[in-house]
Amino acid sequence: MQDDREQLPSEMEPDSPLWRFALAFWKYPGIESTCLALQGKGWNVTQILSACWLTITGQKYSGHECDTVTEWRSHVTEPLRSARQFIPRDNPVTESLRTSIATNELEAERIELALTYQCLVDTQRESAGMYEPEQLAHINLQAAAPETVMDMETGLLLDALIPGLMAFAAGARGE
Repeated sequence: MQDDREQLPSEMEPDSPLWRFALAFWKYPGIESTCLALQGKGWNVTQILSACWLTITGQKYSGHECDTVTEWRSHVTEPLRSARQFIPRDNPVTESLRTSIATNELEAERIELALTYQCLVDTQRESAGMYEPEQLAHINLQAAAPETVMDMETGLLLDALIPGLMAFAAGARGE
């Protein structure tokens, strides 16, 4: 961010509907481990969560991410994640530092999702009423994919994620 910091919106909504969805969905059985496995294969968790949130709100995901989000992630979220991952777990000497970085990483992710929400509100206008929810989930996750051709393991992860999303959405609607 070459002094583009002024471009960060001062009136972001940190506790946006996307953030609230992400917190609840992340706790749903199997979602955290599936998203982290996809992240390990090069996927971006913010884009996965965006694709899933847009699915349950009946919108098609373009896969487009605003530059502000990408820059925030590369300059703030990812360095914090890298630092946390570098510090060994269960080391009494570094435990406090690791915990502090983890807290800051979560706050960076919350801001990243606030920036993403703002971008989605400004750019996402395509209703997806013609698709069944499960079909829309596939389309949206394909848009979030870092590549067009997926290996079998990635396909299996998506096969686990989509039913979880459908069950989560049904529960959120009280079905």
